[in-house]
This record gives sequence, C-alpha cells and structure tokens, in this order.
Amino acid sequence: MSSNTLAACVDKIIEFAPRWQPTSEKSNDEDWNDEEEEEEEDGDKEDDKEKRANDESTIRTYHVLPPLYSATGKPLNTATSTSVTIDLSRIKLKDLYHSNNDRIGSLSRLLCLGLFELRRKHQLNQTISGIYLTKQEMRAFKSKEIFSIRKVFITPSTIQYEGPHFEEACAVIRYFSKFQDCFLRVSFRDEDYRKLKDINNSMDILFKHIKSLITDGLNICDRKYKFLAFSTSQLREHSCWMFHQQHTNNISCETIREWMGDFQNIHPVAKMAARLGQSFSTTIKGKELSKESYIEIDDVTSPIDRKVLYTDGIGIIASWFADELSKQMNFDSTPSAFQIRFAGYKGMVCVSLEDKIANDSKIRVAFRPSMKKFDSDNCSIDIVRSSDFSLSYLNRQIILLLSSRHISDSVFHHFQDEMLEKLMSINTNAERAIETLWKFNGNTGGNGTHKMMIEYLSRFQLNTEPFVQQLLFHFQAFQLKQLRTKARILIENGCVLLGVTDESRTLKREQVFIQIHRSDINETKIIQGPVIVTRNPCLHPGDIRRYEAVDNLQLHKLKNVIVFPMDGPRSMTAELAGGDLDGDTFWISWDSRLIFTKNYTAFCYSDQARQANESTSNTSKQSYTIADVCRFFVEYMKADNLGIIATWHLALADLYGVEYEECMRLAAMHSIAVDFVKTGNRPPSLTKDLQPNTYPHFMEKKDKPYHVSTSILGQLYDEVKKFKINYNQNKNPNKKPFPYRALIIDGYLSYIDDARILKEEYDRELRRIMRHYGLHRESEIISGYITKFMSKQYAKQGKLFELRNEIANTIRSLRNKYIQLFWQEFYQLCMKNEDIEPQIWQEITQKLSWHNQLVLADFYETHSIYVEQKASAWFYVTYKEELNNDGNMTNQQNRLYSFAWLVYPVLFHIYDHHHNDDNISFEIRHKKRNKNRRRRGHRRGRKNRRKN
Repeated sequence: MSSNTLAACVDKIIEFAPRWQPTSEKSNDEDWNDEEEEEEEDGDKEDDKEKRANDESTIRTYHVLPPLYSATGKPLNTATSTSVTIDLSRIKLKDLYHSNNDRIGSLSRLLCLGLFELRRKHQLNQTISGIYLTKQEMRAFKSKEIFSIRKVFITPSTIQYEGPHFEEACAVIRYFSKFQDCFLRVSFRDEDYRKLKDINNSMDILFKHIKSLITDGLNICDRKYKFLAFSTSQLREHSCWMFHQQHTNNISCETIREWMGDFQNIHPVAKMAARLGQSFSTTIKGKELSKESYIEIDDVTSPIDRKVLYTDGIGIIASWFADELSKQMNFDSTPSAFQIRFAGYKGMVCVSLEDKIANDSKIRVAFRPSMKKFDSDNCSIDIVRSSDFSLSYLNRQIILLLSSRHISDSVFHHFQDEMLEKLMSINTNAERAIETLWKFNGNTGGNGTHKMMIEYLSRFQLNTEPFVQQLLFHFQAFQLKQLRTKARILIENGCVLLGVTDESRTLKREQVFIQIHRSDINETKIIQGPVIVTRNPCLHPGDIRRYEAVDNLQLHKLKNVIVFPMDGPRSMTAELAGGDLDGDTFWISWDSRLIFTKNYTAFCYSDQARQANESTSNTSKQSYTIADVCRFFVEYMKADNLGIIATWHLALADLYGVEYEECMRLAAMHSIAVDFVKTGNRPPSLTKDLQPNTYPHFMEKKDKPYHVSTSILGQLYDEVKKFKINYNQNKNPNKKPFPYRALIIDGYLSYIDDARILKEEYDRELRRIMRHYGLHRESEIISGYITKFMSKQYAKQGKLFELRNEIANTIRSLRNKYIQLFWQEFYQLCMKNEDIEPQIWQEITQKLSWHNQLVLADFYETHSIYVEQKASAWFYVTYKEELNNDGNMTNQQNRLYSFAWLVYPVLFHIYDHHHNDDNISFEIRHKKRNKNRRRRGHRRGRKNRRKN
C-alpha cells in the first residue's frame, strides 16, 4: 500500500467515523479540516437530510466486507476466517471479533474498511504489481510527462521511506512506465541529512556498508532493489536509482541497461557511469526519427590546434522540424535552440541558417561526433529544455570577480538599494507591486502566481483578502532571504541564455551576437556594445570576460541565445569557467556600471582536461562492469569535497581577494572537482594551509570561528539585515475591504454541495503535502517561495532548486486534477450537443492550464452561466466566513484559501461584468450575451449562404 493510499484510508475513516459512532467528538487536530458545517438555507435543508439518509442507507447495505488483500495485493486466506456482520452506523471497535472470539486488530479492521470504501467508490486501483494506488497516483502513472517515484534516505542508523512524489519524466521511466512503482531513488545522508563526509578513518566502516548495499541490493518488505544507474546531478547529491525485478516479467536492471544502449567500450569507469545516467535526464517526449532523417556532420576545429573544437556538443536542426517540435510541446513560438537527448547523442541543436539544411530536404537534424557518447537504438529526440530569456542575478562569486576587476562598491550598493526599494513597496502601492512582479518573471514567476497576482491587483488593488496578501508577503520574504544568504541581486540590463555557435562564421574573435525576446512584455532587442559574460560557478578571476556584442544580419534568425564565434586559437566558451555548448547557460550583462576595461588572463581549462585524460589513459583498455560503477559511486562519496573547496575559497577571497595565491589554487582544484564525475580524476586533498582560520560573519557559520567582514559582501549583508519582515504588517486595518460579494452570482447554490466536498478533499491533499515537506503556510507551497523547511531531511538538502521543482510538480499535479474536475462536467454536457464539434477530453486537458481556462470557456460558451455559477460556489465555500461577517475575519491562521483561486480566470470574468455594469442583474447580462451570440451566429450563417 502506498503512503497516499494509507492517508486516503485514514481520510475515509475520519469521514465516516461520525456515522459509525455518533457519540464521537470532532477532532481538533489542526492538520485535518475541522471547519463547522454551514447552516443550509431553509429550502435546502430537507434535500440535504434526504441525501444524508440515502447515503447512510447505502452504507448500511454493505454488511459483509469484500475479499481483502494484503499490502502486496495478494488475497488473504479466507478459509481460516469467517465473515463479520457489521452495522456501520453503530460500529464499535471492541465488538469486532472472529467467530472463534479471537479479537481482530482494530487498526487493521479500520484500514480494511477504508480500503473497501475507496474501492467501492472507484477511487482505488491496483497496479500490475499488486500495489494499491489512489486515482491521483494512477493519473500520474498514465501521464507521459509526470511520474510517481518512491524515495529512500539511508543514514548511518535509520532508513527513511518517502513518497510517492510526482516528478517530470525521463526516457527510462517513460518507456518502462508500467513498472514505475518498481523504481526507487536512494540517497545516502548523515544523521542531520547533510551529505556524508570522509572526515576520519572511522568512516571506512560506513562506506564499506554503503558499498555492500549498492552492490548486493536493498531489501524492503518482500522486494529486493538492485543498483541501476545514476545521473551526474544525482551522483553529486550521493543518490542513485535502484530497480526491483518482478517474477512475472523479464524486466531487470540488465534489460533496462541493454535498452538504454551499449556501454561496453567506454573508458574510464567515471565516463561509463556518466553515460549510463544520460538516459535519466528529465526530458519532454519529442518525435521519433528514422535513420534517413538525420545525419552526422564534422566538428569544426581551430586551424591553430585541431584538438580545439568550436562546435563541442552542438548540432543543427531544420527550421521546419523545430516548428513541428514546438507545436507538439505547445510552445507559443519556436525556440532558436533545444537541449536534446537522442539515441546516444546529447547536447544542443540550433535552428539551421539557410545554407545548412535546405527547407525541402528530408534531413531533420544534423548531429556532430562530439555529441555522440554511446551507441543506442532509441530514436526519439527528447527535449531537456529550449532557449528562452531568463533573468540575470548577481551572486557572491560574481560580485567578488567584478570587485577584482575594479568595479566600485557603490555600484553594488546601488543595485541592492534599488531592489530593496521595490520589494518594500509591494505592500503599500499596488502599481509598484505590479511593476515589481513583472520584473521578476511576470508570466511564470512564483509557480505562475505572479500572473494571477498581477491580474488580481489590477482589479482589486491592495486590500484585506488574506490569500494574495500571504503570496505577496512570501515573495518579499523569499527575495530578502536570497539577498541575505546569496547576495542574489537582480540586474535588469542582463540575462541568462543558452550558448550556441556561429554557423555563418561571420563573427570575429571577442565578438558575440545577442538578440533577446521577452514574450511577457512583447519586446525584442539586439544588444550592441560591450558586455560581460561568465558561467556559474566562477572562482577564477579570468572566468568573467568582456566581449563586444554586435549586430549581424545573418544571425537575426536566432533569439534568446548567445552566439559565439568560430574564430581564434581556442573556443571562447572554454575560457568561461571551462564551458562548452552542450547545454551550458551563460550569465550576461550590458549594464555600463558593470563593464570593466581589461580581461584577466583566462585559466586554461582545456589543458587541465587533457592532463586528466592522460592520467586515466593507463586504465583505458580494461573492461568495466556494473560492480566497477558501484565502486566508483562510493569512491566519489568519499572524495567529494566540492562544497568544501567553494566554502574555503569564499572565506579566503573575502579577506584577500580572488587573486590571492591560495584562492587561485582552490579555483584550480574546484575545476578538477567539478569534472570528477566525468573524468574519475580525484581532486587533490585539501591541506591545512588552504583552510581559513575564521569565516566572514555573512556566511552565518555559527559553529565556526568568525570575523566581521568589511568587504563588499559584508556591507551588502549588513544592509539587508536591517530589514525585518513581520507577517502581521500585512494585516493593515487601513487597507480597503475585498469585495467578496462581487464574486457571488445568482444560482451558485446549485453547486454548493459539490463545491464543499471538493474543497474538503483538496484541503486534505494540500495539508498532506504541507506536512510531508514541513511547511506551515499555504502561500509558501503554492508559490514556491519557501523560506524555511521544518522537515529535517529537507532543511539540510543542498540542491534546494531541485527540491522546489519537486514541490512545484506536486502542486501542479494537484492543481490540474481539480481544474479538470471543474471542467469535465461541462465537457460531458457539450458532447451531448450535436451542434458542437466533438473533441477528445485527453486532448483538451493537455492544453488546459491554470491561466488559459477562459480559452476553454469559449468552447463551453453554451453553458457559460453554469460555469460561472460553479466558480462562484467554489469561491463561496472558501470565503463563507468572510461573506457571513461582512468581510471581517480574524481567525485566518489555519484556513486554506487556494481552492477558490484554482479557477481565478472565471472569477475575474465574473467580477469584470459586475464591476462594469453593477445595475444589471447577472441573468439579464447572460440573456444579452446569448442574444448577441445568436445574432452573430445568424450573421455568419447568412454570409456562408451568400458564399455558397
């Protein structure tokens, strides 16, 4: 039984407990919905009583439990048990006995009752492996792009089981989707859930135990999970994939790896491990390519050194095929470049310039040898990501590098002051709040809440409504924390873009082409003049470079990418912290205040890479097995010191500058440590002479000796510390009240019962997610602006970006579920209308999103009044206390509000009609709209008849 199924059983027990034992008191547990039932209108009371009577009658008809199943799905032995007659309206646990008077376990019986009720209502399913899953989990199983994964955290003393969690799919899970409940992600952690560190010889016993688990497998109940593979990012987090082979089929770790490709001749073992993990990259399913539709073309090398590649990791895609991919993935426009996985190829493909792939050619994609990593028969070109505009932020590393290039401290103070001013004004001025939200990814920021808040504020301004107030507060608190802990300062004249190469070969050395397009503000601009470019992480003073951005007519086809030239003795991307073109993103700014005059000599990362290859060439002839990959996994865990190197570098650079000798040594070691996952070349051991004696106070290392930093980073930190966020500041009595009644329309009572049930279910699921991640505030988990995880294993997790993505996927799945529940009723009504062109519900749901529901409303326009009534009912059950108390509500602490805003486009549509025409009743407006629609329909009919 999954944890979600167990929780669903408990929910059902709680739901029916008052009927089984009427004398039981209502639970006051804040984690469960304990709101009192609202008193119904007089006209609805009798109907409600009759409905409850029917419900109870239905429940009491089930006197004998159906055949029961164990957690693995096998039927229980009924030969040794006798059916139990139960009056479910008066059930008492002490009365549950077998015929032989042996007592039945109370919890077991309740869980069986919960399972039975879920199955009776068709809310429970069994997978082919016999595991019980709720319908929500089964929806994820059927989805091609979202899958359900279970996780295990193994510490020296415990094993923590978690999941299932919803995550974006990869090629392996997508192909073996029927067996996704057999996949397991295992992470190894210390007791405080930080990554394990090899601090002394006593750790050898622990790493030996980990090696035995990886090599021999992990037993969980009646399942045995064996090592499968790990991606590069998972290895850095000391995590891997395991798989349970079932006896009913021939799917095993070996068959999965055979499907992935041929890895036998890959050396060294680190590179073999990286290639195994290539198929576990998160991707979106693309299109199948036949062998005739793609070719391999030569890499372009430097005329000075043939070992230098200008096209390292990048190929070409036909423009018309890029259009097809974009249409399939519902992109608004065609990106200029895609990061892809195809067969054994990985890297980037850039839209072809006219002379590379002809429009009438059958060739869709041209790959290069530098993109091919292994042989594989999997011919689906899957998309990791596509080129797009991303905001540019300073961070501590970039600030230190710019400071070493003689950029004044006052410049950084000015940027931070501007950002602080914007953040602190969002609770006092609606226009400033809208402007600030637009600047911080207006369309997509905050898991989509920015777009909703902008539309909200443009209608209602700042008011007493609690949910949007909470969203604004957590947006503000999150950005302030990012300023304090990372010096993450927004740079408006900047961006982060994927890198591509100049196939026209018209750019000169030290030149780049940058054309940005922002769909949120509908702006396209070609950057010209000096720019600075780097790539994170950046520790060496030569990692940040000044280039000249130029206009180039032959490259106007390319947008939201930075185009590097095929010119010079070595690739310019290699100078930027050892970058290449297989999917690296580059930080760019053209703000004149950040432009320095002279570049520092670039570190020669290519020479270091060659030395690493030479050091492993002695073992390159031996053949590796999965046992060797397991051994490398443990070796990496023991030798992993990437985080320590970065921490020591920051502490020393703050005191002495990035050009300090020890800082330069640490920068070189950091580069080796970054590539360790691919080369197997271990970074040098850290020595005492590299360790800082004290740490600057802004690093907040409370367990270490510290000093008060007077550098620019210390100054910026102290400035942000002055700003305190008080949640109660949003409860300003001077704010105008929210017009709750404006969103309530005639006829909403028809949907009130259904709305109440759905809200209770939604709130239970949302509270369950909040409990799991240790989050106390609804607005945090909805927006993704999480300032603190109360759950220990998440509070100490290093990759918070990936964790936030995981939470965002979970919330998106929950949100989509209830949005589809809202609209499916009207789809079924419309399909009964012969005048409407039939559409497949699955195709509609693929296009349906939180923000575009009004597009779907056009499809349902014959039932628009019912759509608005239903949305109004959803709003009413969420804000019933405010509505019944003239907008005044003091007890808001444990209430959830996001349910109403699942259909916010419909609510705003209702308000716009009320707001613009307050003197006309809703029914009259609806009749006018239908009359106008009929007139337009008659006019179209007359025009069509004239044409014929």
